[in-house]
Amino acid sequence: MIEQVYKSGTQFLNNLIESILTLLRVLLQSRWPVPLPTRRQAVCSVLGNGPSLGDTLQNHITFLQQTELVCVNNFAHSPYFAQLRPQNYVIVDPNYFVFTEQSTDRPDIRQTIDTFRTVVNWPMMLYVPRFARDSYVIRTIQAGNPNIQVVFINYSVARGFRWLRHWLYRSGWGMMQSQTVIVAALFLMINRRFDAIYLFGADQSWHEQIRLDERNQVLMQQLHFYEQAKDVAYQPIYSDKHRTKTDSMAAQFLSLHKAFRGYEVLREYADSVGVRIFNASSKSYIDALERIKLN
Repeated sequence: MIEQVYKSGTQFLNNLIESILTLLRVLLQSRWPVPLPTRRQAVCSVLGNGPSLGDTLQNHITFLQQTELVCVNNFAHSPYFAQLRPQNYVIVDPNYFVFTEQSTDRPDIRQTIDTFRTVVNWPMMLYVPRFARDSYVIRTIQAGNPNIQVVFINYSVARGFRWLRHWLYRSGWGMMQSQTVIVAALFLMINRRFDAIYLFGADQSWHEQIRLDERNQVLMQQLHFYEQAKDVAYQPIYSDKHRTKTDSMAAQFLSLHKAFRGYEVLREYADSVGVRIFNASSKSYIDALERIKLN
């Protein structure tokens, strides 16, 4: 009995502190939310870039074309980008928004920018954090292609009491931690109130590609559906934007914990507003979302 009271009291104090910190964070980081675009269809498909997306594109492209499409990060590197003409695109990785015209270490980001400028000849919504407003990437895209409308979102992580978190989520003042862009994309589509959201290419199998070299550096091979494993080298995982310090194994698995915890928080929120999410990835380690297999 005493232990239960202690745990309840501790949980209440933790939620109270986290709620206060969340309100301060929102006050400092967020701006008045803009309404999200009205959905065009009742069902949407969110495409992660995991290797399993190749199976979906080979076997279920007709299904995808019958839904409103949401792509993320460097999906534009694939020839399927021009074929599918996605109506929505989500990027939340801060590395995109510290990229400049002089940057030489991220040719993939430059390729995405160039593709947005030269290939997109259809209306497309690009969702990015509000802090990206004055970045080189966004200024270049806005100046280079009027077909792309940029939607700025408040990426202020909300924690604490569930009632407070869910109110901040619904109103657009805050969101759950999005350690992976897929969580952010699903969150935005929940708030656009689709009847159902199908998720593809969400392997989330990073732990399978972690290695430790002879210098105790943590390495990872980050595979995407548009790449061949033999062409992707194992690279150090850096913990700072200047790429001078590498992550420890403990820090890397903590990052994985945050990623999978994000799906649990997301599922709880989706249930509260009546939006169903189906994980239709042919391979996936996400246990928080309902699995489904397309015929």
